[in-house]
Amino acid sequence: MTASSSAVRSGTTTTSQTATPPQHAWVGIVDDDASLRRALARALRGSGIRAQAFGSAEEFLDRRVRHMPNCIVLDIHLGGLSGFDLRDRLMAAGGAPPIIFITGHDDVFAKRARESGACGFLRKPFDMSDLLALLEPHLRPSTSR
Repeated sequence: MTASSSAVRSGTTTTSQTATPPQHAWVGIVDDDASLRRALARALRGSGIRAQAFGSAEEFLDRRVRHMPNCIVLDIHLGGLSGFDLRDRLMAAGGAPPIIFITGHDDVFAKRARESGACGFLRKPFDMSDLLALLEPHLRPSTSR
């Protein structure tokens, strides 16, 4: 994750500090790149954010923790189901949590990510501070969500 990132944000502005998330809040990471998956989970945990990593969309769907994460960091290009496919399945099953799509591919996916209702899009490599800024609104305690 480097400073050369491309981020698309939707919604309101974010602050530069990440508030401590509520104890039950967690982030799901779905990426087929094991080293990136581990690095993201480690970085989020180092920032005080509970994170659980999954190597595929199918692994996420088969997870043991039944409640949804507060947000999913979701790679678009996965080995089986794509990130967009996972989002569609979650919506069909009753709703998806906020999703931040990530990809190492062309920015043409940014438009599709926005159209799918994603709360953010990051092109790899990205800076961790960009991811934290996108996650922050979904991890703070709120009674209006």
